[in-house]
Amino acid sequence: MSGDVMSQSSVPSKIYSILQNHPQQQFTETLNNYSHYRSEKITPDLLEMVWNRATDGMLLTDSDGIIVSVNDAFCSLVNMKENELLRLPFTVIYDRTADRNRIFEEFQENVCNNSFAAKIEKKLQFNSGQTVYVEMLTSTLTDEADEVFILTEFRDISERKHWEYSLNQSERRYRSLFENSMLPMYESNIDGKIINANVALLRLLGYETFDELHRLNLEKDVYVDPEQRVKLFERLLIGSNEKPAELELKKKNGSVISVLAHSRMLKDEYGVFSGFEGALEDITERKKLERQIQSNIQKLEKTQDELTKLNTQKDKILAIVSHDLRSPFSSILGFCDLLKSEFNTLSDNEKLEYIGFVNDAAVQQLNLVNSLLDWSRLETGRVRLKFQPVNIGTVASETMTTLLGLAKKKNIELRSLIPSNTFMTADDQLLRQLLLNLVGNALKFTPAGGMVTIDRKEDPTAELVLEISDTGIGIPAEDMEKLFRIEEKYSRQGLQGENGSGLGLPLCFEIMKKHHGTIEAKSTEGIGTTFTLTFRKQSKSTCKKVLIVDDEKGNRLILSRFMKRISDGSETIFAQTGTEALKLLSVEKPDLILTDYNMPTMDGLEFIRKIRNDEQLKNTPVILISGANMEYFEIDAMTKIIQKPIVYDKLKEVIERIQY
Repeated sequence: MSGDVMSQSSVPSKIYSILQNHPQQQFTETLNNYSHYRSEKITPDLLEMVWNRATDGMLLTDSDGIIVSVNDAFCSLVNMKENELLRLPFTVIYDRTADRNRIFEEFQENVCNNSFAAKIEKKLQFNSGQTVYVEMLTSTLTDEADEVFILTEFRDISERKHWEYSLNQSERRYRSLFENSMLPMYESNIDGKIINANVALLRLLGYETFDELHRLNLEKDVYVDPEQRVKLFERLLIGSNEKPAELELKKKNGSVISVLAHSRMLKDEYGVFSGFEGALEDITERKKLERQIQSNIQKLEKTQDELTKLNTQKDKILAIVSHDLRSPFSSILGFCDLLKSEFNTLSDNEKLEYIGFVNDAAVQQLNLVNSLLDWSRLETGRVRLKFQPVNIGTVASETMTTLLGLAKKKNIELRSLIPSNTFMTADDQLLRQLLLNLVGNALKFTPAGGMVTIDRKEDPTAELVLEISDTGIGIPAEDMEKLFRIEEKYSRQGLQGENGSGLGLPLCFEIMKKHHGTIEAKSTEGIGTTFTLTFRKQSKSTCKKVLIVDDEKGNRLILSRFMKRISDGSETIFAQTGTEALKLLSVEKPDLILTDYNMPTMDGLEFIRKIRNDEQLKNTPVILISGANMEYFEIDAMTKIIQKPIVYDKLKEVIERIQY
């Protein structure tokens, strides 16, 4: 400045003079409280009192940056005395490590351009070595002589900045915890919109961006059952949130997951409910395991019941069979003893008669043992069946021929009404044994002059239906339930005293089971009996279209080749995923579905559940192929499970067991 520096005592008077010229001008936040007064009401004494009592540091410099005046609060802030500051450049307050020249140049530029920021926050390191956060409010003042002064207020905001820093750190830690949490976390409003979520929730629901989540309507797009959201709201409303809620949610691809929702209500500043927040725990695999365990338990319980029943049945069979096995030996041993002890005294006729008794008893014993062994092999699966096209007309005709001698001896007519070109898929040997047992049984209970007939009955739902009927004495009504139960060992003497093993009809029952068929009997005493054999349609006649679902091309190729061999002429269609397969099924209706278990986006079990929920597909046979051991996992009656690796014979056997 060209003039002398003002003395400290003249400062209030100088400011007062400036206010007189500019009565409405505002300088600093401290003086703002007095700016509404007219200049005539603001006296130098009043300004001096404000200056000295202000809690914020006040610094007045001239346009050259020379300190003109400071107040006590400023001296305390910079930890310097007034006489260490006056008449020195204002940069004296800064630490020696600071770039004082740059600070002074910025000051001069602001003076020239009158470009001081009205209010700024800075971190300053003072000459005393203390670092302080300050809020600086700067005003430019001009006196009557047009001399320019700079008035700056320094407010210590270190404590506020400390709390702001702590708050920001806390918020960053919370944000980091929220965003990087392994648990899916969310915040939703009362309208069912997601307003905040983390990356884990994106992964859980299968979405790629947060915008996709924000556009969702929870009730329609996420909840499988919207009623679950209503119940969750009701629980939280009454404060019942000590236990997480179990929910079923839909992913973007349509698959369903099970979660535990740890939720709480959000309220605004008025205490009004505004939404939910919480974390989700994916328990889909756990629920699958629980279902599998429950299924295994049920299957084990069922197996235990069956084993108990079989054990009881076994004890009963052993009791009956042991009696029948012993009985012939009584006759055999008895007559052998007579022949041995009285051989020389017996006549030749008596010897022949006794030997005849021994022979009959031995034949009876052999028949019983053979029947028991045949039944046992079928029951335990030790008979390897060979299914192939069989001319049932030829088999029926040859059966009649085999028994023709016995029929003529009894004066009974045998008649087969089945055309010679009638074919069916069966095991030739077992089919012959089946017809021989039934026709032979009919001959025992048909009087002379009667007739035994094999005929075919029309039934479009079956591959073939045979009827073996006779004009015999019939079966008592109370005995009908015993016919096919081996533990009952139902047996009657024939009209000419023929004895039976009691195992013939149970053996026929097992043969029909192996052919996935049924055997039924109807009888009227004095009129006759009819046995009806129903052979269901097998895979070759019904499996015209097969859907193979597998994400590996090699597996699809192998399965398609196997199906061509098992069901010649069948059409094969493919899908790589469950989602793709469901789209195909909207237009295609296969007779059989082969699906892998482990597939991307939707596993085999989820795929099967969706099929079973479709009214048109729920009865479609499905074979689930899994690398895991799912032997005890039971899904439904129309689903069979095969463990990898797949071999042709195993696949063929399972397909032949499927009830179409």
